[in-house]
Order: sequence, then structure tokens, then C-alpha cells
Amino acid sequence: MQEMPAPRAPAPLLHRPEARSFSVEDLVRKVLDGQLRVPGFQRPLKWEIKDVLALLDSVFRGYPVGTLLLWQRSAEAERVQYGSITVDATHRSDALMVVDGQQRVRALTQALAGAGHPSEPFAAFFDVREEKFVKLAKREEPQTHHVPMTEVLDSEKLIAWVIDHRVPESDRRAVIQLGKRLREYQIPAYLVVTEHEAAVREIFRRANDTGRRMEEHEVFNAIHSRSDIPAPANVRDVAARLAQLQFGGPDEATLLQMLQAIRGVDATKERAPQLGAEAHEKMVELQRSAEATIAFLRRDANIPHASLLPYQQPLLALARLFARFPEPQPRSRELLARWLWRGALTGAHTGVTARTREMITAIQNDEAAAVTALLQTLPPRPSEPPGLDDAFKWQAARSKVQVLALLDLGPRDLASGSYVVNPQALMDPVGEGQDEETPWFRLVRKIIDRPHSGLANQMLHSPTRRGLVHAIIDCEDPVRLISHGISNEARRALKFGREDEFLALRTQTLRSVVHEFTERRCEWDEIDSPAVDVILEDR
Repeated sequence: MQEMPAPRAPAPLLHRPEARSFSVEDLVRKVLDGQLRVPGFQRPLKWEIKDVLALLDSVFRGYPVGTLLLWQRSAEAERVQYGSITVDATHRSDALMVVDGQQRVRALTQALAGAGHPSEPFAAFFDVREEKFVKLAKREEPQTHHVPMTEVLDSEKLIAWVIDHRVPESDRRAVIQLGKRLREYQIPAYLVVTEHEAAVREIFRRANDTGRRMEEHEVFNAIHSRSDIPAPANVRDVAARLAQLQFGGPDEATLLQMLQAIRGVDATKERAPQLGAEAHEKMVELQRSAEATIAFLRRDANIPHASLLPYQQPLLALARLFARFPEPQPRSRELLARWLWRGALTGAHTGVTARTREMITAIQNDEAAAVTALLQTLPPRPSEPPGLDDAFKWQAARSKVQVLALLDLGPRDLASGSYVVNPQALMDPVGEGQDEETPWFRLVRKIIDRPHSGLANQMLHSPTRRGLVHAIIDCEDPVRLISHGISNEARRALKFGREDEFLALRTQTLRSVVHEFTERRCEWDEIDSPAVDVILEDR
């Protein structure tokens, strides 16, 4: 029997794969331009609409969605079909063939640039009220709170849609933020440049058949570090170490901005610094500063989890401050907490570029002067206390402040009387092996089944067998009730089916609760002078 020749080894690559990242907006536009294409040897499509909704949700929440593998090569003119989209791609010498990530690319393209509802199979909407992505039935008409994904790829088009559909003012900010998050989300990719299809096939096989998938931190390592430097070598390493603190953040994108703030670079523009030989040193500095920031948020500002931080922008200033002054004086920490809370209540920390730069540049070489300068960046005290009439939305800063006020009441289980959330657990990391999200994060739930309801219809409580309405009616302990801002009078109203009266009475109680809570956190009437010894030194 003739001996079979040994299989030839795949051709080596003449150039190392290039690590890149593409925004969702850029990725989809490259598909529509015919530069980004799907080669014939890819796997058949198996995705359903539920997979598309899950992908959009991951992009919206900033979760990793995997790394793309792209093959850069010349390609002839061809017609390519993506659901309802037809692309007449011309001949290109720099075409990017999608080797790994076909279904993600097609899903984003069809959902964001397709014909939309009802003709596009992957048509999706974002329900602003429920804060989730949904698929409507073919004959179902979208409402004003249903944002079509076909409108978000272009910011001007999205703004025009908001105006044309008379979206309520309370929802407009959420819609604009939705578009910004989706468009600017960065997807990492490897670019392989070769004319040998066999080599690309082998890369694809090894990435998928052996279970060895390319991770996002590998892409960042390829761009921002050397192979011979120890961990933490990139923001993924830093994020992994911070995850042990069970604070839930900051995410990698924010960590990159924090790094730029520490370096004194405009964090509103440069997003991916080239660090070279200093990568490890800068990552260690970033990790220490982020750990100090988290400790401050927990113990000084009383914010137990990243999900409850009203705005992300203060993290940049805090990172810079703790990098320069690792152990601030107690008085400085007290004033910093006031700055954080006052900025949340006045809206000064919304992420406006000019204010972000002002915050970062305020932190120079003197600790007390830096803290004072931060306080001086804030607008005056609001003339009106925060209201409770708007609909409760997790993503809204005001709703996060309200949840913190509910937590401050020390809510108790209406049946057992035990704490729904252990007060000590709020300030300290939970034990190893638990989910990164702390259990209480999922405890905010509606009392009465009503859409678009405010804080009075929200409650921090564990699931109950018969629902919260019955739990409130059955509870006769005023201590347990008031730990949720529920008076005996409100309980009686609910008992006799007067739901509107119950909500009105609870709103009245919670208005006082939230006002007292924010006044205590902001300390508006206190003097904001630095520590006494600092004042004496200046004299």
C-alpha cells in the first residue's frame, strides 16, 4: 500500500496580525461600503432574533462581545446580501473578509441599517420604559417609547426622530444616550494580511475547534504592552483585579479614560494610549488609583456599588487626585464627598466635555487646593429639592440617588424583620465565589403593576410568594413598614384597594426621606474650608 504523504504545514504569516478596534458605527459603515465582507468558507448562519437582542443589550451595557478575526486581501466586485440589505461591493485591494464574527457583524448590520420593522427579520426596538431591546409582532405598531434601531446609527437622524415623534422630555436624554452607547462601542479585532487562504482557514479552525478563543485583553496587550512585562499589563488585567473588590466597575472603557486623566492627557479625546515600555508602570498606577477611588466611594461617599454611582465622570477626577495624593487628609476626603454629591444633585457631573476638562485640570500639585478647586467648579445649590414625579429608570442619575436613599432607611423584610440588605455588606466586598453583582442589585422591584411609575411604586425587597402588595397589607409592624417609607395610613389605603392614595401618601413620605438624605450627603450649609493645619501653614 502506497504511503500517504504527510500533510503540508500551513504557510507562515509574513506579517504579525495587527490588533485594531472598530466602533459599531464604523464597522457597519464598512459593511455598507463593501470593504467588510463575509467569505464563502464561513459557518452557516444560525442566529435568531433573540440572539440579536442579546448582542444589542451587551453592546448597550458595555459588556464584551468577543474579538473579530478579519482577513485583509484583495477582493473582486460582487453583490452581497445581508437580510433586507443589498451591497454592490466594488473591486478593492484592501477588503476585510470576516473570518470569525460573521453572525455578530451581520446581526449589527441588519438591525442598525436594514429596512426595519416589519420587513427585516432582525428588526429591533429599544423600549425606553422597560430599558430593554424587544422584537415587535409583525402587525404591532411601535409606540413613542419604542426606539427603532434603524435610527441610532446616525446622531442627526436620531435627533430628528426624537423631535418628529414628540418623545417626552423625560425620555429624550435616555434615547440620545442609547445612540451614543451603540455607535461608539468598540469591538476589538485582529487583521491578518496574507494571500494564502489555507493559513486563514487554519487560524479559524484553531480559534474555534480547540476552544481557544481570542480574548479582548489579548488584543489590548498586542497594542499597549510588551510580551515580557508582568501583570497588570493592560486595562483588562486591572479590571480583573478590581473585580475582586465586588464593586462592579469601572469598566475597561472608563479605566482607559481614568488612565488618561492620571497622565494629564485630554481624557475626552484620546481613548487608547500607546504606552510602550512604561505600560506596566502606568497600569500599576491605574490599579492603585482605582482601588483608592473605590474605597473612597464606599466609605466616604457611601456609594456601595458602581451601578448606583449617579455619574461616571467624577471617576476621572478621582483617579487623578488619588494618583497624586494616595492618602488624602480626612478633611479632604470629607470635602470630596460633598463635591461628589453636590455634583450629582446639580447635574454638574453629566459628562459635558468642558466640565470634565475643568475637573481634571483643577487637580495640580497641592491637595487642599485641588479639593477646593473641584468644589469651585460646581454650580450653586438648586432652588428646588429633587422631585419624585418622574418615572423610575435605573439609568437615570436621579433614580440612583433615590435608591441610595431607600438603602439608607435600612429596609427590612416585611415578613421576617431581618435586613433586606446587610448594612455592613454595602461597604465591604462580599465573599469570594459570589457573583460580581451584589445580590441587592436585583432587589428593586415594583409594588403595583403599573407602567412608567415613579419611586413611590418601587421597593427594595426580596421576592415574596404572593407579591409585595400582600406583603405590605399583611405586615402590621410599623418599624418594618417605615423602613420602606410606608406609613400605617398608606398601608390602610392599599389594604382597601385605594392604590392611588397609597402612592400619593408614600410619595409624601419619600419626598421627605430623599430630601433629608441628600441634604445630609451634600452638607450645603457647612463651611468648605480645608483642614485647620493647612490654613495655619498658609499663614
